[in-house]
Amino acid sequence: MSKDLIGQLTEYTAGDAYPFHMPGHKRSPESGPLRALYEVDITEIDGFDNLHQPEEILLEAQKRAASLYGSEETYFLINGSTCGILSAVSAVAHRGKILIMARNCHKAVYHAAFINHLDVEYIYPKLTDRGLAGGISAREVEEQLLELAGRKQISPKELCNTVAGIVITSPTYDGISSDVKNIVFVAHRYGIPVIVDQAHGAHFGFHPAFPESAVKEGADLVIHSVHKTLPAPTQTALLHRNGDLTDGELVRKYLRIYQTSSPSYPLMAGIDFCMKIIKEEGKERLERLLQMREDFLQKAEGLSHIKIDTVFSEAGKLLLFVEKELMTGREFYDILRDDYHLQMEMCGGDYVLAILTMMDREEGFNRLATALWEIDEKLREKADMETAGNAAMEEREGKKTSYPELPHGKPEVVLPLHQAYVRPGEVVSFEKAVGRIAAEFINLYPPGIPLLVPGEMIGEEMISSFKKYLENGYTIQGIVTTDEGEAGIKVLI
Repeated sequence: MSKDLIGQLTEYTAGDAYPFHMPGHKRSPESGPLRALYEVDITEIDGFDNLHQPEEILLEAQKRAASLYGSEETYFLINGSTCGILSAVSAVAHRGKILIMARNCHKAVYHAAFINHLDVEYIYPKLTDRGLAGGISAREVEEQLLELAGRKQISPKELCNTVAGIVITSPTYDGISSDVKNIVFVAHRYGIPVIVDQAHGAHFGFHPAFPESAVKEGADLVIHSVHKTLPAPTQTALLHRNGDLTDGELVRKYLRIYQTSSPSYPLMAGIDFCMKIIKEEGKERLERLLQMREDFLQKAEGLSHIKIDTVFSEAGKLLLFVEKELMTGREFYDILRDDYHLQMEMCGGDYVLAILTMMDREEGFNRLATALWEIDEKLREKADMETAGNAAMEEREGKKTSYPELPHGKPEVVLPLHQAYVRPGEVVSFEKAVGRIAAEFINLYPPGIPLLVPGEMIGEEMISSFKKYLENGYTIQGIVTTDEGEAGIKVLI
């Protein structure tokens, strides 16, 4: 049999073994449109190892991934990066009571803090001139550590007994990276492990034009969503472990807790096949992507009312900004989808985001360039018409007020997350929520970053921002409807 997982699955399904075992579709010819998937969908039968105690083919597949990324240990994740984050934070929780994390971390980090009863200290990223959350610097991390030591009246050397770990997201959803290498250097000087949610950077380190992988930069635990930026199925990810500040057995223990006991072989085969593509063709494919991106940027050069960011985000993300006085990001997103059949990843107040990968095709870039020029021309005509009349000009200026700015303040933490999230609450209207304590997460989705965390005070500015987001068609998870049919928030009783 082949040592390659997908090859072994293909070889097995070509045989005449009859499945008196799960799954229930029995790899039957009558399985319908998903027949090709079902043919390789098996359970932990002889010869196919066990993800929770790998000794043969799955162990070898994980070792190949570890070798590719340069990690000491790599684990396949088939419950997405979420289970990797939960496992990573849980595996360091015994080290201390406090988790230091970037405020723009994914909600899974908050959930991990809640499950492990960790107190949370936030590092708030500075904003770029476009209003996006920027990267975290090593200096900010050290300042946070020293401030914490002073507040707790302990020496910096004792921080390793107080701080469970430091968690940052790099790159962000928008493709902005933090100074991982120097953050690791600072943290390790105090004996504190660093967890990097690099879900959107699984392609890092495979071409010099992209940032280095957090694994190579020394992070202790790194999570990669291979399905986000690499050719792998949705829900697949990797967790890498390095160094002696974390315990491999603890990591494996929590993976057994947070991952399903019935792991999908098609998903695991998808990870293994993805690693093969990266090893054999990764650099060449990324080089081709970069050339298509450069050709696209040249074709888009000269746009008047649409600007493409080439400064803050890495080359795997395309941020397209539109003049918000003329069009919102949501309107831009909808036009690209409805009129040009170009489905973008997400939109912000005045931009849309496209994810670029090594599997992109020239056709997509050409269609996007054509669409941008046509939209830009309509925006130019609109701007000219509005300039011609004072009333129209006033309307244009007034539109600025409807732009939903992020609430960039720092909500007051009244109760720790792990206490607030289990206390009883009640749903009240926006107006009645001011001055109350949040009982639920309020997440802007995507990307699922909490704007408000249980235990935090709700202020007027926050409520105003929520209203603007809803008015502009954004999805805010955690907003509920009151008995009177109004938008409301669950607050602590």
